[in-house]
Amino acid sequence: MKETMFMNETQQATAKHHEEAAHQFETAAKLHHDAARNAGSGNYEKAEQLAHAAGEAETVANRHATEALGLYRHHAETVAARNAETAAEEAARVAKREAKAADAS
Repeated sequence: MKETMFMNETQQATAKHHEEAAHQFETAAKLHHDAARNAGSGNYEKAEQLAHAAGEAETVANRHATEALGLYRHHAETVAARNAETAAEEAARVAKREAKAADAS
């Protein structure tokens, strides 16, 4: 049950980070389009402001994408540790059975 809760929380958190990254990238794209229009009409000061705001939105988007990647990495490490623990437990059971079989011989 605890594992399922962890998975649901991880899924929700990664989805949230991806949604926020997508939103920020969409915002940045709109700002870049506006900057292009302003630059094309000679309003360079406004274009520069918009380009700066777009860069900030991209930075925020990249942070969210990086957070999602960190959650994936953490999940993979958790699964690998759980699998290693399961394998170690199985190896201990096999060794115990083999030791009993050797003693019985």
